[in-house]
Amino acid sequence: MTDQEERILRKNIDEVQQNVETMQEMKIYNAMKRGIVEGKNREKRRIYTTGMGVVAAAAVALMVTYNTIGLPNKGIAQSPVQSVSIKNTDNFKAYRSFSRLEPALASALEQNLVVPVGESAENKGYRIDVTGAVTDGRKVYVLYSVQNNTDEVVIHADFELQFEGIKESPLHKGASLSMLASESRIQPGQSMDFIYSTNLSPTIQYPKKVNYNIVLTETSDKALLSSSNKYRTSLDVAFELDPDMLKAQERMLDTDGTLTIDGQKIKVTEVQYTPLSTYVDLAYDENNDKQIFQLINPVLISKYEGVEEKYYYPTLITADNSEVYSDNSKATLVFRKSEKIVKSKPDSVSLKAFGISAVEKDQMKIVVDLNKYQLIEAPGSGLELVTPTTEDNVEEGEIFLRRNIKNAQYLERSTRLAETFTDAKGKVHNRDSNTPSKSSFSSYTTSKDGSAVNEFGYNFGTEAKNYPQPLTITLEKYTNPIMDTQAVELYSKN
Repeated sequence: MTDQEERILRKNIDEVQQNVETMQEMKIYNAMKRGIVEGKNREKRRIYTTGMGVVAAAAVALMVTYNTIGLPNKGIAQSPVQSVSIKNTDNFKAYRSFSRLEPALASALEQNLVVPVGESAENKGYRIDVTGAVTDGRKVYVLYSVQNNTDEVVIHADFELQFEGIKESPLHKGASLSMLASESRIQPGQSMDFIYSTNLSPTIQYPKKVNYNIVLTETSDKALLSSSNKYRTSLDVAFELDPDMLKAQERMLDTDGTLTIDGQKIKVTEVQYTPLSTYVDLAYDENNDKQIFQLINPVLISKYEGVEEKYYYPTLITADNSEVYSDNSKATLVFRKSEKIVKSKPDSVSLKAFGISAVEKDQMKIVVDLNKYQLIEAPGSGLELVTPTTEDNVEEGEIFLRRNIKNAQYLERSTRLAETFTDAKGKVHNRDSNTPSKSSFSSYTTSKDGSAVNEFGYNFGTEAKNYPQPLTITLEKYTNPIMDTQAVELYSKN
């Protein structure tokens, strides 16, 4: 394995280790809401993963599951009592020693930027202690512990940060919960530490007063599958968190630079340096003929007195993984924090990318004939309709597709198909979303040479063969690398 491959693999594995436990919690919450039948069907859902595909599937499962939950159930008739916390934070020692912290939070702890909160709430034998929090106005972290003083094993059913005066803070989608333990269940008499994080919108002026809410649920089959709230306990902690707490230490570079890749214009609207991270805000030109999903291996290059400082492997904020954006016309690249920017402005800043993952807007569809089991139309190249075997366990009305992708090592690994499809006469049909075992599956396998194989399926339903053929599925997200190395200067002192 090359150094480059190892860095990418390590980055992805760390992301999953931080978040994978949350998937279990969110599935449990779905089970509570859907009941026994839906719960059992959901467990049958087929997700095939091998190699690094495990990473992609886990990340996608977290996002999809969390999005289906919606906002927490506020109908739990309980009255938590808030008080000053007596828990000793010990300068956040437990968090400092945690090996899988997000780089931004690790940096905040290293710089002693996490502000002690010291507020707690108790209800029905459970206690939450919010020990600390930090935000740079773009990302927020809340550090807290849960003490279980009951005889029941419990797990998070939901969690949410609300800002006072904002009816529904745009924070729920993409929120993450990490735990400083190997599993998320809180045993009787035990305490466990957690990290909540989410992205904030740069266009909203958030107030200082916030409320952090968690919902705990017992884990017996009866509790998980019950529609009654008697098995669930809500805990709320109100405290102050200044969204401008690090403003004096940030730098903003306004830019009108436009990166043009494969003829597609990507405007860089702003570069923001904070003590936690470096944010590069992008806007895709509405006149582009392709839908852009991501830049391929973007690199932010800053020069200080002739010495280059390069930032690689950013995370991506989009409308898919956050409510910061309402559509796919904008995105933000999040790089690690700069070591020098807080001291002085750079001589120059530029953004380089090796291509884009994109599809022509009028080709965002897959067209198949179920009766002929034939692929009629698909974007790009390399997609084939695979004849299933008995081992594939393909159901009536389901198709199985495979795609070979070159230059896949830097790509977000996900294919997402619409929940509706259209027959040859233009009638729109809803896929049975209440039967998750018949929803799409996806696997993603990478090779050392940078290529990948993406396998995914789509179940139209048993009646679909009787519809006028062919059938058209709209693509919501598709991996399609277009290699074209380009760069643009964003800022210069001269």
